[in-house]
Amino acid sequence: MNAAPAVPAAPVSDVTEHPLVHDVNQEHMDSLSPVERFCKRVADWTGAPLALGLAILVQAIWIPVGIISKWDVFPFAFLLTCSNVLQLILIFILAVGQRQSAAHAELRAEHDHDSISRLLFHQELQERILIQIASKTEANVEDLKASVAQLAAQDDGP
Repeated sequence: MNAAPAVPAAPVSDVTEHPLVHDVNQEHMDSLSPVERFCKRVADWTGAPLALGLAILVQAIWIPVGIISKWDVFPFAFLLTCSNVLQLILIFILAVGQRQSAAHAELRAEHDHDSISRLLFHQELQERILIQIASKTEANVEDLKASVAQLAAQDDGP
């Protein structure tokens, strides 16, 4: 009976499948209330170039039509009232959206810090293991130890 040697499974190449990697974007979206999600969508849309173009287009059409039809003549009181009311509402919506963006950035920074700390700890362990392996093979590791010590001393600097 010839048993075929077990073929090791290919390593997972998708980094998001790693147990220590967090999807910060999804985590942030899950923490938002429905009102905050709405404010975020409005803030994202009003910050788009399309929204600026639409606002300019509406005013560019409103002014000549108001003058010609005598419906809203200079100083365009109805246009100014509508735009002021819209601006007052958008100020608060944008403030909520900005607060959520700041919370997302803070969450991302915390997760990045955790990931970098884990990577640095892992690197230090690898350095120790490599030096131990080199020592057991009776290789000269004094220059490696000096290099590692020099790198550590540079990290302690300003």
